[in-house]
Amino acid sequence: MYFLTLLWFLLCSSGTSVPSHTSQLSSSGASDPSHTSQLQLAQTLSRLSTSQKKLLYQYGTLQTYAGQPVADSFWQHHRQELPVMGQADAGILARELLNNTELVYTVKKPSKLQALRGVLTTSRMLLGLAALIAAYSLIHLLSRHWNKIFGWLYRLLRPVFERLFSPLMLTWEMLLLSIAGIYWGVAIPDLVLRTIIIHVSLFTLWAQLTALLSRHYQIKYYFNEITDCLDLKRPPGEAMLKVGLPALVTTLAVVWLMFRLPEPWYAYEVIVPALIALFTLPPMVYMHGILVRVLLPFLTTVYRAERRMAVYTVITLVAWLVLVFLPPVQPPVLITLSVVVGCLLLYLSIEDVTRCGTRNFIWLQLITVGWLCACVLAGGQLSIPMLNWIGLYGLLVYVVIKYWEIPVLLGYSWKNRKALGSLGLAVIIWAIASLIRWQPQWFIWF
Repeated sequence: MYFLTLLWFLLCSSGTSVPSHTSQLSSSGASDPSHTSQLQLAQTLSRLSTSQKKLLYQYGTLQTYAGQPVADSFWQHHRQELPVMGQADAGILARELLNNTELVYTVKKPSKLQALRGVLTTSRMLLGLAALIAAYSLIHLLSRHWNKIFGWLYRLLRPVFERLFSPLMLTWEMLLLSIAGIYWGVAIPDLVLRTIIIHVSLFTLWAQLTALLSRHYQIKYYFNEITDCLDLKRPPGEAMLKVGLPALVTTLAVVWLMFRLPEPWYAYEVIVPALIALFTLPPMVYMHGILVRVLLPFLTTVYRAERRMAVYTVITLVAWLVLVFLPPVQPPVLITLSVVVGCLLLYLSIEDVTRCGTRNFIWLQLITVGWLCACVLAGGQLSIPMLNWIGLYGLLVYVVIKYWEIPVLLGYSWKNRKALGSLGLAVIIWAIASLIRWQPQWFIWF
C-alpha cells in the first residue's frame, strides 16, 4: 500500500505518463446502473481525453490498493481536471477501467534493442507469409505439372530400377515420404522450411491415398473419379472409399498438426478436407432426397448442380450447429465453417441461381436471414467476436443483394438507372450506420 502511494506521488511530481491502455465497459456487476445510465457513462467515457482516463485509472488504483481516504485526497486534488462527472460516476468508471484495462508497454525513447525486436518480429511475420505463399505455389505447380514430373522420374529411374519404381511403387514411396514429412516436419526449427515441407506433404498424402484407392496413378485420371463420385455417378461405398477416406485421413493429419505446432493457419485449413469427407459419407448420400427438402421444401424443378449445392449447404449447416452446441471448439474452425455457410446461403438465396419457385425462394430468404442472426447471437454467447462480424457483414451483403434483385423480380429494370440505384444504396447503408450509432445496445446480443 505504501509503495503504491509513493509511486503515485512520484508520477505526479515528475509528470511521467501512465502507459497507454485500452478499456472495455462491462455489462454486468453489482454496482452497474440501469441501461440508460450505462449508455450515458459509455458516452462520457468516449469523450474523455487520454489524460483524464489516466487520472481515472489512478483513482481506481488508489481506491483498491491504498484505501478510500487516499483516493478521496487524490480526487480533491484533481477534481478540476474532471469537470464532466461527479465523484460517484468517477468511482464507477474508475473501477471499470481498473478491471478491464490492458496495459501496453510503450517505448518513449527508442533504443537499439527495441528496434532490433521490431525488426525480428517483422521478419518472422514476413517469413511466415513467404512460407505460405511458397507452399501453395509449389502445390499449384505440382498439380499442373504432376504428369511431367512423374514421367521424368519414371524415365530417369527406369533403366536401373524398372521393377522397383513402377507406378504403383512410386505411389507407395511418395505416400511414405509424405507421412515422414508430416511426422518429422514438426521438428524442423526453421518456420519457412517447416511450413513448406508440411503443406507439400499434406497435399501428397491426400493425392497418393486417392491414387491408391482409385487404382489410377496419375492425377488426370483419378481427378475424374473424384468428380464422378461427387456428382453421385458412383455408388456411395465407392465414393466413400475413393474420396471420403483420403479426405478423412488428411483431416486427421491436419488436426494432429493443430496440436503440435503453434502456427494458427492449420485450424483454418482443416475445414476443407473435413467437409469433403462428410459429404461422401454413405448416410449423407442416402439422405440427399431428405436433405434437399430442408432448403427446397416445395416440389419444383431445380437443376442438378443447385440441388447438390443445397444438400451440401444443409450438411455444412448441421455441422455448424453441432460445433456451436458442443463447445469447446477452436474458434478458427468455427469461424471458417461460418464463412462457408454464409457464402453458400447467400449464393443460394439469389433467385437467378436456384430458380426454385416463389415459395422456395421465400423459404430460402427466411433460412438465410435466420442463420445470419443466429451467427451474431452465437458470437456473443461463445465470446467469439469474429462470428458477430461475419453475421453482421452477411446481413449487410444480403441487404445489398436484395436491393438490386427484388425490383427486378417485380418487373423493374435497372437499365440506364444504375446511378440512381447506387445513390439509393448509399442512403440505405447510411441509414444502417446511423441506426447503429443511435442505438448501439440493440446490436449487443450478450
